[in-house]
Amino acid sequence: MNQVAAIALNTFRETIRDRVLTVIVLFALVMIVAGLWLGSISLEQQGRMMKDFGLVAVTAFGVIVAAFIAATLVRKEVEKRTVFVLFSKPVSRAAFVVGKFLGLAATLAVVVGGMGLFLFVVTLLVGGGASGMVLVATALIYLQVLTVVAVVVFFSTVTSAILASMLGLGVFVAGQLSHNVLSLSRVGAGALTEAVSWVVFVVIPNFNAVDVKAVAVGEMTVAWGQVALWGLYLVAYTVVALGAAALVMRRKEF
Repeated sequence: MNQVAAIALNTFRETIRDRVLTVIVLFALVMIVAGLWLGSISLEQQGRMMKDFGLVAVTAFGVIVAAFIAATLVRKEVEKRTVFVLFSKPVSRAAFVVGKFLGLAATLAVVVGGMGLFLFVVTLLVGGGASGMVLVATALIYLQVLTVVAVVVFFSTVTSAILASMLGLGVFVAGQLSHNVLSLSRVGAGALTEAVSWVVFVVIPNFNAVDVKAVAVGEMTVAWGQVALWGLYLVAYTVVALGAAALVMRRKEF
């Protein structure tokens, strides 16, 4: 436990000072403020436009940070050969992976939470009132981002950092559409196609199931029990992805 905490703290200190991360966050905040302009040109829909545009910005830049920073967590240590020093000490590969993940998770909590809180304050001051659903939506966006981090960390153990980032972004995009796989497969499809669709549906994380941006802007309602179940599914998916990354690390010779 002490090993994990030490690695997590060191990772947090490294990533929170990253200049690229700062630029991305500042740009995300600018994008949220741009929602003010979109709201000003809408017809009595300023608050809704600000929330919608702002939550999309939080999602997009949160995932970008997750994909590109997570891809270097493990790969950078391998390329700099600092893992040789680290693993010469009584540090397990699993503790290394989990510590790196938790450190970046703490950084992303600051990043995503800060953007969500900023959006909440802006809609409160300018949009005529803020809804607590903005914060709930932000929390669920953070859960999606953590899943992307775990997926990218796994890919980074088997391929290059750039490819790991691209694969992570691809999984996120596919996860936004995975809920359509089963419905499309049933339109004139055979048993084999439906079986393959089920496999794809299980393997690709269903991010859309915990996306409540439409609820936050008042466009629809949602079954919170199902959201909670899918949230637990993403937690389990994250654990499995990290476990797979740790297993790959154990098989590598450093």
